[in-house]
Amino acid sequence: MITTSMTTSELLEEIKADYQNIFSISDTKDAKVSRIINKSGIFPLRIHSFVTTKRKNKWLILWEAHNKKDIGDNCRISFVCYHDTNHGKYAYMPVFVNGKMILLVFPPHFFRRFADRMGINLTGKELIKRYFEINNSYSFTFSHEEVDGRYRENVSATCKEGIAMGFKAVVLDVFLMKTFITYDMCKGDQVGIFAKSEGIRRIQHDKSITKV
Repeated sequence: MITTSMTTSELLEEIKADYQNIFSISDTKDAKVSRIINKSGIFPLRIHSFVTTKRKNKWLILWEAHNKKDIGDNCRISFVCYHDTNHGKYAYMPVFVNGKMILLVFPPHFFRRFADRMGINLTGKELIKRYFEINNSYSFTFSHEEVDGRYRENVSATCKEGIAMGFKAVVLDVFLMKTFITYDMCKGDQVGIFAKSEGIRRIQHDKSITKV
């Protein structure tokens, strides 16, 4: 179970250890999700479920279908773990790059910025669900800067509604996403860089969705 005393390394290992459990839970819900998709006359269709694994971690499962054939292995699925702390909820999204898991960490401040800049009046896990049901695929760009005499790897993750911005933890494949900006907040070189990144993300996202 995730605890507030965990190191970044321990957090990553806990998510990895629990990933198969959440994947198995999603499999048990596959038939019900498929029935909902088959009966739907409106697409895209987004379905969610809040669950707790046997390791006592809380997860959000998100399904996305763009037509009636997007069932089973063809349905886009995302997993987000979330954890309560004294100053709000953290969310952890495992994503795979070239077959390797990396972890995106979203602190409470990130979701407050997202809500403020999108004009969304939600909090807690409903705000987390609102963010990830639309912004669940990313294209990454990286840069480096010197901070306190050391080089830090910054990351910008373009998604459908804007850009999540943060930096990489030292050594580990963990990225802390500190804030969110909308596309109309981009300035100077950011406009072209993020437009290109978002174009790549849309192509990759579309390829992952079955077309009729």
